[in-house]
Amino acid sequence: MKKIFLLIFLCIFTLGFSQKKKKTKSKAIVEKETAIIYTESDAETTAEARVVAGFLKQNPGHAKTDYFKKKLIQMIMANNSPEAKPTIKAVSEDKIRQMVLDNNKLNNAKTIAAANTAGSAKTETATGSSKKSSGASEQNKKTAAMLTHLFNNDPMDKEAYINIKNRSKCRLIVKINGKKYYNLDVPPNGQNFLLVEKGEYVLTTMVCDAKYSSLKKINKDIEIELNLSE
Repeated sequence: MKKIFLLIFLCIFTLGFSQKKKKTKSKAIVEKETAIIYTESDAETTAEARVVAGFLKQNPGHAKTDYFKKKLIQMIMANNSPEAKPTIKAVSEDKIRQMVLDNNKLNNAKTIAAANTAGSAKTETATGSSKKSSGASEQNKKTAAMLTHLFNNDPMDKEAYINIKNRSKCRLIVKINGKKYYNLDVPPNGQNFLLVEKGEYVLTTMVCDAKYSSLKKINKDIEIELNLSE
């Protein structure tokens, strides 16, 4: 009788362990790291200025260079009033860089003007408006810094950028810890990027219920795709 009970116990234990192991395996993280390469198709279909700028930098002699420069300028100036938009002409990389900086200054000026106008409005409305303007200003600065980086051909450039693609259904807060400390918020089934100082970093996050941790030596622009295995 004891042997029968022991046999039943072993069967139950083995079945439970097997299910637990299977469950753990289903939550394994799949990571894919690649150097960032922009294709003509990417530049054609994107709504992000950084992708067009990256394509132009990687393909300086492309037959559609002028077309993509025009597209890039239009994307940069998209938030400005119609009268602020320039006449579209073929421009040099230096001119595009200058336009990025000018665009950033213009948006900062608009933020100040909006804050002054909001002074006569209700306190709650003014506060909401200020937060919105501040968020837009930060995004403009981030985009301007990214474009300047992409057009920088200096081999001694101390910065690189990380683009994280989140293929899971869960929001990611990626902690990047090394010479400096960064946090990157990546939406479900979306992506986000940031510039970091080149060096070694430990990247950590939770992909849904699975823990991700990886040591990265970042000395060039990279893209990291994270997902859960089936």
